Amino acid sequence: MDAACTRADRVDQGRTSPYTIEHAMTLVPRREELVATYLAELPSDDAGSVAEAFATGQSIGTWVPVPGITSRMQRLHGARVIEIRDEPADGHVGGEPVGARRVLRVGFPTVNFGAQFPMLLTTLVGNDPSTSLTARLVDVDLPPGFAAAFPGPQYGADGWRHLTGTWGRPLLLNMIKPCTGYSPKVGADLAEQVARGGADLIKDDELLADTPFNRVADRARAYRQRLDLVAAETGHRARYVANITDRATRVVATAHSAVDAGADAVMVNALALGLDALADLAESGLGVPILAHTTTSEVLTGGSGTGIGQAVLFGKLLRLAGADAVFTSTPHGRRPLSRAAYEQTITWLLEERGELRPSMPMLAGGVTADMIGPLVAHAGINVMLGVGGAIQGHPQGAVAGARAIRAVIDAASTTGATP
Repeated sequence: MDAACTRADRVDQGRTSPYTIEHAMTLVPRREELVATYLAELPSDDAGSVAEAFATGQSIGTWVPVPGITSRMQRLHGARVIEIRDEPADGHVGGEPVGARRVLRVGFPTVNFGAQFPMLLTTLVGNDPSTSLTARLVDVDLPPGFAAAFPGPQYGADGWRHLTGTWGRPLLLNMIKPCTGYSPKVGADLAEQVARGGADLIKDDELLADTPFNRVADRARAYRQRLDLVAAETGHRARYVANITDRATRVVATAHSAVDAGADAVMVNALALGLDALADLAESGLGVPILAHTTTSEVLTGGSGTGIGQAVLFGKLLRLAGADAVFTSTPHGRRPLSRAAYEQTITWLLEERGELRPSMPMLAGGVTADMIGPLVAHAGINVMLGVGGAIQGHPQGAVAGARAIRAVIDAASTTGATP
C-alpha cells in the first residue's frame, strides 16, 4: 500500500491524535484507496470529529449512528481521515489559494465506486446536506491499478505531433469565427484561408456542432476537400478538428460520422456532455485524437469554497477520462486565470505517469500575438495555442492573421522569449 494511504495520524488543535500508524493498520486492511485532498473549513476546536463525520457520511454512514454498520463494513468500505494540516494562508494547494482553510486528506476505498465518474464524483464532492462540509476538492491521488481501469488519452500529446507532422514548437490552432450561423461552404472558405496562413489545426467553435443548417459530416467533407487543395499547392496540410458534441447516446455515432467524412480529430464539450460519455468516446475505436473543451466548467469550479478546483478537474480527471488535449485559459486572457491554477493544470496534464499518456494543454481564451512570447516562455513548446479572433479578425484578412501568429510562435520557440 502507498505510504500516504497508511497514515492515520491526524492533527487536531495542533496536536497529534492518539491514532498512530500502527493502530491504524489494525483497523484498516490492505485495500485500494483513492486519496482526496480538500481545502476545508474546519473548526479549530473540533476539526477531527467534523472531518470524520464527513468521511463517514461519504462512505457508510450518515449524521446519526445507524445500527447496520458493522466492523467489517467499516474496515472494507469506510472512508478514513488521513491527515488534517495547516498551510500558510498565502500558499496554494492543487493550484487553489489556502486562505483560512485547512488541508484535509481522506482515503476512500475504490471498491465503493469503481472505475466510473458518476459515483466517483458523488463520493468525492456530492455530499448531501446532512453530512455536508464546506470543502473544495483540490487533488486526487489515484492508485495505479485504479487509474489503469479508465481509458486515459488514446493518443496523448505526441498524437497531435504525429497528426500534424510538427515538432519543435507549439501547435497553432485556429477556432473558426464567427462561432456559428454559417454553411459548410462558408466555413470551408474560412478554413482554407487559415490553412494558407500556416495554421496546424482548425477547429469548430464550441457553439457549433451538428446542426440542421451545418451538419458536421457535410462540414468535414467540405473542409477536407479545401485542406487537401491547399496541401497540394503549398505542401502544408492543416488538420480539421470537428465539434461532435451531441446527446450522450449519439455522440459516438456522430463522432464516427465526422471522421468517416474526413475529420482529422474531434472536439467535444466534455463537461457539458459528462466525463463518462467522454470515456465512452475514447474507448470507441475512433482512430483520431480527442480535444476536450471545458465550456461550462464554472458550474463545477466557479465557487471558491466548494466544488472542484480547476487544476484537478482539467489536469487529472479529464485526462483520466481520455482527453488527448484539454482547453485551459491563461493568466493573460480577457478573464485571467490565476497563475497557480494555470501552472498546476499544465503540470498535471503533462506529467509522466506510466498508465496514462500525457495530454496536451490547449492554451486559449482571447490569445493575441503579444501574449505568445510569455506563454511559450513559461509553458514551453509542448502546448497547443488556440487563437481565434486575432486570426479571423486581422485587418488584412485571415491568411495574414495566421501568418502573423505563426511568425510570433516560430520566433518565441527559437529565441526563448521571456515573460
